[in-house]
Amino acid sequence: MQTAVYGKTSYDYLIYLPKNYDKSKKYPLILFLHGSGERGDNLELLKLHGIPKILESKDINAIVVSPQCKRGAVFTSQTHKLKELIEHVKEEYLIDENAISITGLSMGGHGTLQMAADYPEIFSCVAPICAGGMSWRAEVIKDLPIRLYHGEADDVVDVFYSKDYYKKLIKAGAKNAELILYPNVNHNSWDKAYGETDLIDWLIKNRKQV
Repeated sequence: MQTAVYGKTSYDYLIYLPKNYDKSKKYPLILFLHGSGERGDNLELLKLHGIPKILESKDINAIVVSPQCKRGAVFTSQTHKLKELIEHVKEEYLIDENAISITGLSMGGHGTLQMAADYPEIFSCVAPICAGGMSWRAEVIKDLPIRLYHGEADDVVDVFYSKDYYKKLIKAGAKNAELILYPNVNHNSWDKAYGETDLIDWLIKNRKQV
């Protein structure tokens, strides 16, 4: 079940708890970052795409937090606020700190890469979708498991950016990086990534190497 939370942090957000949630048990945490079209003050918009959409009909064994950006804002400039949100959730729920992952689509994919580069010590794995940019920071996250998804026909965020980021990761020595490309798919590569692959399970099962 996804519950709307208002006013407790810099973000209003949806939080998902597994169907048989046990308050005495630690759970993996997935931070999901939406695209630019879902900005605003209506959390129902987050259920249109990505993991929040899937969670309307599927149960998973993880806690999922989906913050909503205000109109005109972008996640890439708010990573400190996202970190504060994670800390808040850790205070409210029992979180497995070795299994905190981050993923997002389009604007949220850019935010995913920025957040992972700003705070690589937090995350167990990273999965940006139809995103890219900031490839000069790839070395910072080269030791994290990372999957980059992109439609090869994307006319909103060119596939070049994911290819370039992947190239920089490999050059930096990444051993657990994957680039997943979809031929003839435009900007919406997230339906395939979240709905037709093991991505959500991959986010849940990855753990930090400690």
